[in-house]
Amino acid sequence: MLKQANQLAELIDAFADSARRNAAIVELIGAIDAKDLGRARVSPGAKVALIAGLEHPNAKVRWWCLQLMDHLAVESDLEPILSRLSDPVAKVRRHAIHALSCAVCKPDRRALAVEIKGVLRGARETDPDPRVREEAREGLARLGYSTS
Repeated sequence: MLKQANQLAELIDAFADSARRNAAIVELIGAIDAKDLGRARVSPGAKVALIAGLEHPNAKVRWWCLQLMDHLAVESDLEPILSRLSDPVAKVRRHAIHALSCAVCKPDRRALAVEIKGVLRGARETDPDPRVREEAREGLARLGYSTS
């Protein structure tokens, strides 16, 4: 079990390297494009590795873990994704908002059944990065909330 966890962590580490990233994603998830990700059956170990990757010291790794979780997310993934709203890197915060609010990317093309209006409004009003604030505004609109 420990060996498998170490192998999964090595795959997550490979997300930082553009030459190794795609092969690592396919090995971890079994798919790489959005269409195939929607049908992927992710092992519990791979899901744990993706969630752990959200805390990785490399922002590229955190972003790629969010990217994959965006396409694989279920309501139980809410807390790990929400944790990235306080990421020090704006690109990661922006993608966390997208992962929380985009239905199109989800396997069943439905938004996560969670109440995040307050979180998105907070990001829209207080995030220091204008692109993150704009993503929060768009997220509110995608979920049918007022953006004013």
